Amino acid sequence: MNHALLALLLTLPPAPAPAHTPASAPALSPTSASAFTPPPISWRPCGEQQQAECGSVEVPLDWDTPAGRTIKLSVVRRKATGERIGTLLLNPGGPGGQAAMLVRDYPQYAVSAELLRRFDVVGIDPRGVGESAAVTCGRPVHDPSVTQFPETRAGYRELVAHNRAVGLSCLAATGPLLREIDTTSVARDFDAVRAALGESKISFLGKSYGTMLGTEYARLFPSRVRTMALDGAVDHSIGSDRLATDAAVAVEDSFAQFVRWCAGTTACTLHGRDVARLWDDLLLRAEREPIPVKGGRPLTGEELRYVTYVFLNQLPEYGNGLANALAQAERGDAQILASMRASTLDDAASTSAYRSILCLDIAPGITGYRDLRARLDRVRRLAPRMKGTSEFWDMTAGCLGWPIRPTNPQRPLHVRGVPPVLVVGNTHDPATPLSWARSLSSHIDGSGLLVNDENDGNGHSAYLRTSCATSRIDDYLTSGTLPPAGTICR
Repeated sequence: MNHALLALLLTLPPAPAPAHTPASAPALSPTSASAFTPPPISWRPCGEQQQAECGSVEVPLDWDTPAGRTIKLSVVRRKATGERIGTLLLNPGGPGGQAAMLVRDYPQYAVSAELLRRFDVVGIDPRGVGESAAVTCGRPVHDPSVTQFPETRAGYRELVAHNRAVGLSCLAATGPLLREIDTTSVARDFDAVRAALGESKISFLGKSYGTMLGTEYARLFPSRVRTMALDGAVDHSIGSDRLATDAAVAVEDSFAQFVRWCAGTTACTLHGRDVARLWDDLLLRAEREPIPVKGGRPLTGEELRYVTYVFLNQLPEYGNGLANALAQAERGDAQILASMRASTLDDAASTSAYRSILCLDIAPGITGYRDLRARLDRVRRLAPRMKGTSEFWDMTAGCLGWPIRPTNPQRPLHVRGVPPVLVVGNTHDPATPLSWARSLSSHIDGSGLLVNDENDGNGHSAYLRTSCATSRIDDYLTSGTLPPAGTICR
């Protein structure tokens, strides 16, 4: 899920206290959710050769008081180049992914040529992200001296104090918007953009976190959906304990896939070596003493695990990139891994938005060190090599002590009255396990499930990464017809 901009860079060619869980909320009627009606968007040409259109939509800061203060959302549109079907809204994930920039500057890495031909493709920077009143924080979210896997009560207290200090610095720098950036508010924003576009229905393509957003939009505004594809699915009804344990197993499985890939691929830098043993030795060294980085801050063992996970999200395309990074680190210089750390853990813009949004959407489900320690023991048993590393560990541990309680925590989910929705999952996705795609599909009436096993189902999400899944998703979005039940891309 994390760092949609990093995912974009990876897919470009190489250069050149828990909240109460409420009962399931009813869908809003279009009238009750649309007391605020924005004017039509005033477009201006933008992007390379002025082929895109840029504009903005003003929406309430707080949707519960639509007559109050407002914020502006950055919106970019590329008009259909062929026979137009309608409007396709895009969210590439994150949270923190800048869809406006993606559609404006890198449309070929956002959607296929077929979708650019058939749809007006619209990228919206969600509130708190990019050019839509971006969240800023006065302190770094990531501090290498503060562990998210504390072994002692003192370490737990230090983690909670760090998170609280970060959150307070974000609140001081960002102001009241920090309390209003949950995914329900973003979904309402997207419907305001729909209205400003003059569309009665929209199609939607969401990847990773974008599946949470799409699901919430469908729950709130089922009659506004024409088609919706949710790729790399997150089931927001799942409690945090299971999210963390499921994700730990998925990351461990993905690392095992990398080991198998290296064993069977002569192009792998580590081919012919015991990669699992190399990893164990390297991680032990890093935990004893951080690995040097030429010209930079040494890499800790915790950072080694996390940036390796980020590489696993792009298997098999970046399998050899990970192999090269581990081989370099084994020689005593973790420059490649540190460059990944810089674009993920140390990037102030993406980490500020990521943490601030998810701390409103995810209730950690931990009341003290005993709870955290029990969860830590479980994930370590399930994932002895990656030791429980996952984004869902990061977000639950990272939200302990956050000064704003979750406003949109997990709850029972049932989406009714929506046209058929396509949910997509990879068989070996390290970020969003296939089981989440299956469970999310079961919560959406009339939905279909597409399983991707092409490229052995490796990596995070399938769209534009595998030919079969891309064509199936395109066919569905254009026609509105789901693939046959039980379809598996191989």
